[in-house]
Parts: sequence; structure tokens; C-alpha cells
Amino acid sequence: MTDESWRPLGVDDENQIAAYDALHDGLPGWMQAAFWAWIRVCITQHRRYPGNRGSEANLNEDLMEEMCQVLQISMPNLRSTGVAGGGRYLDSAIGVLRRKGDPLQVADYLLAHSASSTRAEEIEALLERSKSAWRVGTRAGKPGLVRRVPLGVQAGADSVMARAAKAGVRLASAWEALYSPAPNVSEAYRLAILAVEDAAIPVVSPTNKSATLGTVLSQMENQGDWSLQMTREHPKAPPREVVIGMMRMLWHGQHDRHGGQPSAPGNVSDDEAKVAVGLATTLVDWFSAGLVSRLTP
Repeated sequence: MTDESWRPLGVDDENQIAAYDALHDGLPGWMQAAFWAWIRVCITQHRRYPGNRGSEANLNEDLMEEMCQVLQISMPNLRSTGVAGGGRYLDSAIGVLRRKGDPLQVADYLLAHSASSTRAEEIEALLERSKSAWRVGTRAGKPGLVRRVPLGVQAGADSVMARAAKAGVRLASAWEALYSPAPNVSEAYRLAILAVEDAAIPVVSPTNKSATLGTVLSQMENQGDWSLQMTREHPKAPPREVVIGMMRMLWHGQHDRHGGQPSAPGNVSDDEAKVAVGLATTLVDWFSAGLVSRLTP
């Protein structure tokens, strides 16, 4: 085995380990029972009988209605007239969500609108045990589902976002747009470019109030003396050409930037947006850390 993590009997060689450790999108079968039990707890409220004679679990009608309206899920009238039949109303609500809703969007909404940190911890543990491609993170300042990425990549990106000021905020928004349950890849790409502009313009064109990534690229190419802080260079990959090539690829790759171009390939793809956000993370890191600079004569 490649590491000491426990795995089921028979998962021994590298191929078996890789298959077992692979992340799963959506809601795999082995996760469904516990997942829907968690949803049921989230939409349940306990109503007390008069005279302090106990309580009964019942549907939180307000939460259910608001969630269905926001997520655009058609829902029959599930409001009860009293505490009796609470379980039946909960069963009906779960049935509606299972038939008509996106399970991940439902969980994401309930995370953002629950005051209980315990519920977030419970679903996070379930997602991790089930090898889900999703984890509990933060989106728009609230708990929510975000796509799981390798820990080292996530830690590195978080570090850049934390110290890159305005560029870091834009970069965080790009990651949010790309790795949310309902990704907006075009917006992620756009924000990736803005993040690089926020980091590069103050370094390259601090007095140009209308500078873009394109004008920064032109200026760096014309000046010809911008480079990375590398002592040893390979003739086939000089640092100057590497950093400019990365910026050019990011700038040129946003092919949905303008309309009215019949030859354009259409909206950017999910993979293109992932490349763009990855490029932006590295470029923002380099510029904000002062690693891209003009060569000293």
C-alpha cells in the first residue's frame, strides 16, 4: 500500500487503491440513506404539545417553502393543520425533494440556512467517508458545498487568496464560481482574469487607469526585460517567456469575452475554466510576492 490509511480487505495494490480512493460526483448509492436522513433532520422542527406534555417532530413548513421557491422546486401544499401527522408531512416533503430536486443543491441550501454547526460537521463526515467529490466549505460568507480538490492544491490556493489583497478576493470568487454545486465557468474565467489584472497592473502599469491584461502583456513584451527570479535558466524555457506565455494563454483563451463572432467556439468549457483559475492562482502568487520584476542592468 502506498500509505498507512485503512482500506477494506483486498484493496492492496496501487491500482486497487487508486480505484477505491477515487472521488464520486453526485449522490452514490452507498451514501443515499444517510444523506436523506440528514436532510430529514434539517427540515424537521419539534412542536410541543399543550401543557408541556411532550413534543412531536413535524415539517418546518417555512424552511421547506422558502427552499423550494429559491431552488425552483414545484411543491404541493404540505402545511399541516396541527401537530398530528407530522411524520406523514415529513415523508411527503422528502418525497418531493427526492423526485424533483437536485440533492446537492438541497444540501447546499440547508447548510447555508442552518444555525447548527453540528449539522455541517455531520454532512462533512458523511461526504468524506463516502469519497464524495464535494466537501463543506464557505461560499458567499456562508457554509456550503464546494468541490473537493487535492489538499496541497487547496492549501496553496488558500494561502495566495489570504495574502493577495484585492486580487485574492477576486481569486476566491473565481474558485467559488468554479467549484460550487452549480458552477458558472464563464464567470470563473472572467474573475480569474480580473484577479491577475488586480495583481499585475500595480506592478507593470501603475499609472495606467485603463490598463487590462492585454495592455499589461503588450507593455511587458515591448519592454522585454520582465522576468521571474530564477538564477538558472533553460534555453527552451526562459523565465521571461514562461510568465508571458502563461499570461497570453489566459488572455487569449477567454473566447466568450465578446459576442457577434460566428467563428468563436462558444462558451468556455469546465476544463478551460479550471486551467484559467489554476493559471491565475500561480500568476497572482508571483506578482503579489514580487517574483515578477524587471531585470536589473
